[in-house]
Amino acid sequence: MPRQRIVKYPPKRGQIPRSKIKRAVEEVLKARGVQVEPQRDTYKYHLKQGDKIIRSGITNDLHRREKELQRDYSKDVYVHQVGRRTTREDAREWEKKQKHRN
Repeated sequence: MPRQRIVKYPPKRGQIPRSKIKRAVEEVLKARGVQVEPQRDTYKYHLKQGDKIIRSGITNDLHRREKELQRDYSKDVYVHQVGRRTTREDAREWEKKQKHRN
């Protein structure tokens, strides 16, 4: 029998992480038989220096990732978005194909 968590006082407003709320909503919808479409929140990108592709990858925030890569490589590299946003699962498949291609 699974352990039940007892909450004496409900948490204050804004203290529940969005990920927990999202997971709870998905569970309720799934229990009711509603099909939930996966979120398309992942970008595919090529890191370029001039016209040369240095590496490929996936991220959920292109601007943040570009800044991180510029710190690691140099200021003259930039991130070029490939296609539209996609699901995390599809983006990982794409990333694996890119690694095998190089």
